[in-house]
Amino acid sequence: MSLRAARILTGTYLVLMVIFVTWPGMVPFARIRPLILGLPFSFAWVAGWVLGALFVLVALDRVESRHREDD
Repeated sequence: MSLRAARILTGTYLVLMVIFVTWPGMVPFARIRPLILGLPFSFAWVAGWVLGALFVLVALDRVESRHREDD
Protein backbone atom coordinates (compact mmCIF):
# COMPACT_ATOMS: atom_id res chain seq x y z
CA MET A 1 0.00 0.00 0.00
CA SER A 2 1.29 3.45 -0.80
CA LEU A 3 2.04 5.89 1.96
CA ARG A 4 -0.43 8.42 0.56
CA ALA A 5 -3.27 5.88 0.48
CA ALA A 6 -2.51 4.74 4.04
CA ARG A 7 -2.60 8.31 5.32
CA ILE A 8 -5.87 9.07 3.50
CA LEU A 9 -7.52 5.91 4.87
CA THR A 10 -6.29 6.69 8.39
CA GLY A 11 -7.59 10.25 8.18
CA THR A 12 -10.93 9.02 6.87
CA TYR A 13 -11.26 6.53 9.74
CA LEU A 14 -10.42 9.16 12.35
CA VAL A 15 -12.93 11.64 10.91
CA LEU A 16 -15.63 8.95 10.90
CA MET A 17 -14.68 8.08 14.47
CA VAL A 18 -15.17 11.67 15.60
CA ILE A 19 -18.56 11.78 13.89
CA PHE A 20 -19.81 8.47 15.30
CA VAL A 21 -18.72 8.97 18.91
CA THR A 22 -20.09 12.51 19.31
CA TRP A 23 -23.50 14.06 18.87
CA PRO A 24 -25.38 13.65 16.45
CA GLY A 25 -23.63 10.51 15.17
CA MET A 26 -23.96 8.81 18.55
CA VAL A 27 -27.74 9.32 18.84
CA PRO A 28 -28.82 6.03 17.17
CA PHE A 29 -26.43 4.08 19.39
CA ALA A 30 -27.03 5.86 22.71
CA ARG A 31 -28.79 3.12 24.62
CA ILE A 32 -28.03 0.86 27.54
CA ARG A 33 -29.23 -2.51 26.27
CA PRO A 34 -27.81 -4.85 25.04
CA LEU A 35 -24.88 -5.25 27.37
CA ILE A 36 -21.66 -6.17 25.60
CA LEU A 37 -19.08 -7.79 27.87
CA GLY A 38 -20.90 -6.16 30.77
CA LEU A 39 -20.72 -2.68 29.26
CA PRO A 40 -23.71 -0.61 28.16
CA PHE A 41 -24.03 -0.57 24.38
CA SER A 42 -23.14 3.12 24.06
CA PHE A 43 -19.92 2.63 26.04
CA ALA A 44 -18.99 -0.48 24.04
CA TRP A 45 -19.67 1.50 20.84
CA VAL A 46 -17.13 4.17 21.78
CA ALA A 47 -14.64 1.58 23.07
CA GLY A 48 -14.90 -0.29 19.75
CA TRP A 49 -14.08 2.84 17.76
CA VAL A 50 -11.11 3.61 20.02
CA LEU A 51 -9.84 0.02 19.74
CA GLY A 52 -10.26 0.25 15.97
CA ALA A 53 -8.22 3.46 15.97
CA LEU A 54 -5.43 1.58 17.74
CA PHE A 55 -5.28 -1.01 14.96
CA VAL A 56 -5.50 1.63 12.22
CA LEU A 57 -2.65 3.66 13.73
CA VAL A 58 -0.47 0.57 14.20
CA ALA A 59 -1.06 -0.34 10.54
CA LEU A 60 -0.16 3.22 9.49
CA ASP A 61 3.03 3.03 11.55
CA ARG A 62 4.02 -0.20 9.81
CA VAL A 63 3.42 1.31 6.37
CA GLU A 64 5.39 4.43 7.27
CA SER A 65 8.28 2.42 8.74
CA ARG A 66 8.44 0.36 5.53
CA HIS A 67 8.69 3.58 3.51
CA ARG A 68 11.30 5.04 5.88
CA GLU A 69 13.51 1.99 5.34
CA ASP A 70 13.29 2.49 1.56
CA ASP A 71 14.71 6.03 1.79
